Amino acid sequence: MPAPLRFLPALSALALATATALFAVAPGQAQKAAAPSDWSERVSQSQVGGHVKGNPAATQKVVEYMSYTCPHCAAFEQDSNPALADGFIAKGKTSLEVRNFVRDPVDLTVALLARCGEPRSFFRRHKGLLASQRTWLGKAGSLGREGQAAWYQGDNDSRLKRIASDLDLYDELRRHSPLATNAQIDACLTNKAEQAKVLAMTKFATETVKVQGTPSFTLNGKLLADVYDWKSLEPQLASR
Repeated sequence: MPAPLRFLPALSALALATATALFAVAPGQAQKAAAPSDWSERVSQSQVGGHVKGNPAATQKVVEYMSYTCPHCAAFEQDSNPALADGFIAKGKTSLEVRNFVRDPVDLTVALLARCGEPRSFFRRHKGLLASQRTWLGKAGSLGREGQAAWYQGDNDSRLKRIASDLDLYDELRRHSPLATNAQIDACLTNKAEQAKVLAMTKFATETVKVQGTPSFTLNGKLLADVYDWKSLEPQLASR
């Protein structure tokens, strides 16, 4: 596709205003309940807005910082399944939290769509949007700079809806959330609280975790050096 798209400055300012408060607290504690036989079916949200698959009290807490416009992130999603879910998460030993590292307006748009619906079905939308990444990124590339010009006109909400429309992301999301209407999707795209969470995660990743590329991973809070794919992450989990 063309050169990287310009970031949305107004939304970036929103992240600056909320990041400190969001990340001042630890991820939410698990509610007391009987342990499920397959933890990979358990989905919860951390207090910073990430989506957690698995046991919130797992001894191995993996956080993935990812971008929806990153081909390597799509490759990780494909390569890690079902080995990550079946071999680690299902047993309750490992949890995976997905956090956003927004790189451009398209990335932000898709991140908000992935969050559009019940948290328990987040990973279905996450997987589906990454699986079709080549299709909607190809549409972005075919528009060229002239076609993308409208993405920088009007307010931020209008820009996000225009991107979703131009890339046929309304229909794409409905493949993974069949009951979603255009009005419901628009509400997700313009939800200021969700925008703030996504951008605050990005700010935290950049300034605190020092993430320099996607996907990047932390294990129990420590950034894993030179780990950017399933091939290099799996030995880290298996050795502990």
